Amino acid sequence: MAAFPNCSFVFMILLACHISNILCRPEEPVKVKVLNDGDRTRFDGCASLLRAGYNTSGVYRLTLNVTDILVPCEFRDGNAFTVILRRWSNSVSFIQTWAAYENGFGHPQDNYWAGLANIYILTLHGNTNLQINMQDWNGHSENAVYSRFYLEPRPTRYRMHVGSYRGSLPDELSFHNNMPFSTFDAPDPHGCAANMKAGWWYNYCAYTLPTGIYYTGGWYTPSGSMYDGIFWKDWYGYNYSLKFISMTLSS
Repeated sequence: MAAFPNCSFVFMILLACHISNILCRPEEPVKVKVLNDGDRTRFDGCASLLRAGYNTSGVYRLTLNVTDILVPCEFRDGNAFTVILRRWSNSVSFIQTWAAYENGFGHPQDNYWAGLANIYILTLHGNTNLQINMQDWNGHSENAVYSRFYLEPRPTRYRMHVGSYRGSLPDELSFHNNMPFSTFDAPDPHGCAANMKAGWWYNYCAYTLPTGIYYTGGWYTPSGSMYDGIFWKDWYGYNYSLKFISMTLSS
């Protein structure tokens, strides 16, 4: 007579197969709620959305030249702001290639980089006021605002320019004025991108690094030979990584 396997053993095998199937199933893509979905108008910035009557902050579809992209728009105090960078967790690594920094990465509802090519076009369309909002790990917020922010075209490696400054902290971004963008695979001559890992408009090297590694808790020990967190030099110093930072453009 053939022996029948133990029923509990069979159940455990079936359960293990079911769990394995769940764990190994490809992750479902995060669905984005696009607030102007279905509107055939070609908007070239969050300001044009505001003029058309949109005033709810969220993700919108813009058309830059002939390319559609999804961007976060913030509407407050009667103004429209296009988010080009947002950091609030370590869910997205900003140690990325030149191609990634040029085209953009992350998620428009989460940690996000709009892409150098898109930022360049946004500034061409008159979005040249840059606001940087920051928060430390105690909940204190600060800001920095620059006029006449713009990028030069791709052959210059999107060389960055900023104008006059106002804000609640000492000016740090002007140290990076007139600098080309660099990444570990498109390095600067001083080795800043290679050692600090993130892409940025490095001088020699950085007074602020919004694209740095997201360290939790504030004070940190760098992963390599140079400070590589999200710092604003004259707020807490190089070895304090901020809890939140965003960069937005407005006209």
